[in-house]
Amino acid sequence: MGAISRTFTIPLASKPDSDTSTTAATSATSATSMGTMDTADDMAYECFQIILHEPALTADNLGLKTWASSYLLAKRLLNLRETLPPLDVGSQVLELGAGTGLVGIAAAVILQAHVYLTDLPEIVPNLERNIDANFAMLKGVEHGERGSNAEAAVLDWSDPASFAPRLGGAACPPRFFQLILAADPIYSTEHPRLLVNAIDCHLSRSNFARVVVEMPLRDAYASERDAFRDRMTGLGLIVVEEGEEVGYDDWSDGRDEEELAEVRCWWCVWGWR
Repeated sequence: MGAISRTFTIPLASKPDSDTSTTAATSATSATSMGTMDTADDMAYECFQIILHEPALTADNLGLKTWASSYLLAKRLLNLRETLPPLDVGSQVLELGAGTGLVGIAAAVILQAHVYLTDLPEIVPNLERNIDANFAMLKGVEHGERGSNAEAAVLDWSDPASFAPRLGGAACPPRFFQLILAADPIYSTEHPRLLVNAIDCHLSRSNFARVVVEMPLRDAYASERDAFRDRMTGLGLIVVEEGEEVGYDDWSDGRDEEELAEVRCWWCVWGWR
């Protein structure tokens, strides 16, 4: 699969008749607009667009592709604001396994926060490229200052305490973040342990702290999802809100007919017991 760019449309205001408790589905019309809302009715509500570059997909660099769960979580953040911890403008948020950066960039705008988008060294250069490509939108040049910022950093879950931003910011000590985000973070038997260890290292012990995770309900990783639940519970965290929704993985390169794979995803919000 060659390099492509996609434009994702994220809502900043809910429809008056929207029901956030029901299953939601993404809409896809082409490879370059997988996340774009299609109807005039959708576009009548305030939205913003994120443009992401996805390098050629080779070997097992799955972090270079934007997955359905990332788009679903990016849109869901708007409806989770009452569940999330109170954040002042410019508050710091951590995303684990940021991939192409959709969730973290969306969070920066919706929550008006400073979001650290972290991933492995081979993924971070494209993360930085996508943050730069959306700089004007993050800063709200056209609509006034938003107070939003996104910053890429390397964070290896096998050594989570070594995290420090790459772009010259101050190092973030463990147990610092009131909010941690992760989308589609589990596709290995080791990932539940590594992911929960990283959460343990960087999540604030405040009663208001939250972890928001969304992942596809793939049959092949049912035991890993169970392990994730068990480890989060063992850490002292409980699910405070959860649900399921449907999205699509788009494997088209834009030259042929769309290849859409329906994906049912589980989203969950965790807090301290």
